[in-house]
Amino acid sequence: MRDLKQKNDFLINKICLILLFLSSNSYAEAEISIKTAGADLANFPNSAFTLPQGRTYVEVLPVSFFGKNDYVPQQVSSAGYLFRYGLLDDLELRLLSNGFTIVDDLKQTTGMSPQIFDLKWHLMDENEAENLPAVGLEFSVQTDFAHRAFQNGINPSFSLNFDQTLPFDIAFEYNVGFVSQHLNSGEALYQLEVSWAFQHAVLDDVDVFINGYTDTGAGLTFSTIGGGAQWIPVERLAIFTNLSAGLTKSTPSIFSLVGFAVAF
Repeated sequence: MRDLKQKNDFLINKICLILLFLSSNSYAEAEISIKTAGADLANFPNSAFTLPQGRTYVEVLPVSFFGKNDYVPQQVSSAGYLFRYGLLDDLELRLLSNGFTIVDDLKQTTGMSPQIFDLKWHLMDENEAENLPAVGLEFSVQTDFAHRAFQNGINPSFSLNFDQTLPFDIAFEYNVGFVSQHLNSGEALYQLEVSWAFQHAVLDDVDVFINGYTDTGAGLTFSTIGGGAQWIPVERLAIFTNLSAGLTKSTPSIFSLVGFAVAF
């Protein structure tokens, strides 16, 4: 009888340990969320936040489209992507590109756009009491890993990323930085770039936003404004769209995208 009781106690303890292990795994799985740190491709600015250590995001733009303008008189469509990995809680490794690109020119140029290696560092959280935004620093290098027609040399860029909560639960996200390009003459050109977005939840897991960007260089100003929406149907998936119009003659007349992001 005593041996039977010992066996039963052992079995109960073993079951409890198994249930504890499974529940801890379920909890860990539940922590994986597209809401932390949120998709970066949905709107123009990138957030100040990074993925938790060991987490991965895959963000894809199956469809994006740039209309004609006075500077580039042809339409461009592409299928872009962004891969993100949390190296540390405050340090994120990133690889992005416009992906396979089609240019509606005389040659009907097609091929892969340049690959960009990116590093984002979360510097500080928001301090709402002091009206101080969350701050991140991002540094990237555009490479010549691309179709010959799209190669533009090695181009570094950096930005300061800010996130701030405004009254009425409006999220204000903005970036200020520099991007570089090589002109046809081979000269390196550094352009000031500013992007911003105001975002607000209208339903559970449905946000709308307005966004824009401006960058300058070589006597040209590229500027656009528009808006879009993001829906999170399940914890690990975000679906978003964005439609913007150019404000200057050198800016594409229209820019649109449809994309999704998945958290792992």
